[in-house]
Amino acid sequence: MIPCEETLPTAMTMSVKFLTDYPNALSKLVINETFRMANIVNAIWRKAVKDVDIKGYLIPKDLCVVASLTSVHLDGMNYENPFEFDPWRWEKIGAGANNNCFTPFGGGQRLCPGIELSRLELSIFLHHLVTTYRWGAEKDEIIYFPTVKMKGKLPISVTTINN
Repeated sequence: MIPCEETLPTAMTMSVKFLTDYPNALSKLVINETFRMANIVNAIWRKAVKDVDIKGYLIPKDLCVVASLTSVHLDGMNYENPFEFDPWRWEKIGAGANNNCFTPFGGGQRLCPGIELSRLELSIFLHHLVTTYRWGAEKDEIIYFPTVKMKGKLPISVTTINN
């Protein structure tokens, strides 16, 4: 996989979808909430290199395990109203979200090295989108499995802002 070839365009599409549905969110912390809700990488696979005990469960050496990032991001124990796009939640829990419940880029030794580049590219895209254009999007549905995409590819009509 070429880094950002698929994941960043998906994040951009999801941000247009969420901003279309929630235009008041333009002035809020949209990027973290987009990454949380969109679950661009919905799971990560790992192979146990040795026997590991996790809270009383034995993960034997050579067993492949999957960590579902989607299940963490959409768990009501981690986020209030987890299925609602709510960028205002980040004002309460902190924009940095340096916690184990916010893992759109993985974590630990395998943390995506492109994390800051992805945030920067999405920030630049959103800046130009909202300062240069107005858009309208057709109603569409997000499909989360096996990969994140829009059912109808989210057709939009875009016009420039006349200054």
